[in-house]
Amino acid sequence: MAAPSESRPVTVTFGAVWRLQLDPQTSRPPRLSVCAKVAAVILARTIFGVVYLKDCPQQPNIPIYLLGLALVHLIMIPFMNVPRERDTAQPYVRSRFIKPCLQLLVGLSSIVWILAGSVWVFSIYKPNYDPAAADGLYCNKTLYTFAFWNVVWELFSLFVVLAILCKGLLCYMVITPVPTQREFYGNV
Repeated sequence: MAAPSESRPVTVTFGAVWRLQLDPQTSRPPRLSVCAKVAAVILARTIFGVVYLKDCPQQPNIPIYLLGLALVHLIMIPFMNVPRERDTAQPYVRSRFIKPCLQLLVGLSSIVWILAGSVWVFSIYKPNYDPAAADGLYCNKTLYTFAFWNVVWELFSLFVVLAILCKGLLCYMVITPVPTQREFYGNV
């Protein structure tokens, strides 16, 4: 029996009741619309951080959080899109370890920055929006609302990624086969 073609769908039948058709997935680069959405979010964070830089004396780190989050995501872009090794050149042995280490460093700094931003934003939940307050402590409503929903979205995304990783780890542990029983000297 020949192997199925890579371009045609494969039909799998389970008994007489279930029939499943598997369409082959073609790998393609991310669409322009995804890149445009990411660029729009980064641009919006930058604009809000710069325009409202001094408009939140109650928690002055909120605009800095938005600017830092935009910067971290800008730094992440080359690591996600640039191929690891070039086909034309021989890769250096040490270059295989530099990029994953930098990805880990940028990823951890992103997680730390998201957690710090959540502390800054949620610490003044329901801030005073009136700039004419007697004590001078207020936060611009547009800035705070934008930062609040950014934190909520980033934390939700972080928890989804962690849930997927935990599910994958659990499936790996459950599916891993148990070694067969051998005699004592069979493992030596």
